[in-house]
Amino acid sequence: MMAGGITAAAEAMNITQPAVSRLIRDLEDIVQMTLFERVGAKLVPTAEATQFYREVERLYLGLDQLARAADDIRLHKNTVLRIGSVTSLVRPYLHDAILETVGERLDIPLVIDVENSRHIWDMVEQNQYDLGLVFGSPRMSDKNAVLLHSSNAVAAMTAEHRLASRPTVSPGDLIDERVLLPGRNSPLRLALDRAFSKEEHQPISTMETSMLNCCHFAAAGMGVGIVDQTSLRSAGVELMAIPFAPKIEVSYYAIRPVGAQRIAVLDELIERIRAMMSAQR
Repeated sequence: MMAGGITAAAEAMNITQPAVSRLIRDLEDIVQMTLFERVGAKLVPTAEATQFYREVERLYLGLDQLARAADDIRLHKNTVLRIGSVTSLVRPYLHDAILETVGERLDIPLVIDVENSRHIWDMVEQNQYDLGLVFGSPRMSDKNAVLLHSSNAVAAMTAEHRLASRPTVSPGDLIDERVLLPGRNSPLRLALDRAFSKEEHQPISTMETSMLNCCHFAAAGMGVGIVDQTSLRSAGVELMAIPFAPKIEVSYYAIRPVGAQRIAVLDELIERIRAMMSAQR
């Protein structure tokens, strides 16, 4: 996999190309997995091969240990599970789901990264994350996206704010306010930009940050945050949530690499997160 092809691998190992092919077949016989698939004139590593390679690189295993690692991969034991999540879903959702699902199990090493949705999509597509928790719409080519929860955007503000008694808040109501906006990579931000572009005047002041930070700054009286109920619950702050008009749907998804094998602990994580989010008000 490091060499990128049989010819380069043969040169690096100073052996013939047939010898490299023979070694690949022997290794596949040992681990009882298909490690490469032929696509045109190239050999492309399978998802199992990529996962197996990560274990080899991390542990520098001998042949006997490699066989055990292959068994672990098939059984999803002692295999590092890599999860990428947007900030709003880390606490309480992912945090509580991991406590309930993994708990005291020591045979499930975890890596948890907190990133923006675009980065997580890319890492999942590159098979670098086993599970991604994102918001937005599923990409057309991704059939492994599971809807976790959908809600509409709200204007978050303190109870004392002048707009707190409004039935709805629109872009026109925010002209004289500091508006706390999610980052430019956020699908919600794109929809908000379209909504504000229809107004003759723009807000006098804006602050761009994560939806979680929008909630905290709004609670401190810094302005009005345009967020969703999931972010509000994650922030754990006391705020008035006034429906934003026009309606903007905010959806969260769990995504897996295309063609990835089912992993029971990840399936359980997804279901627990979905149940918690469905129960939120």
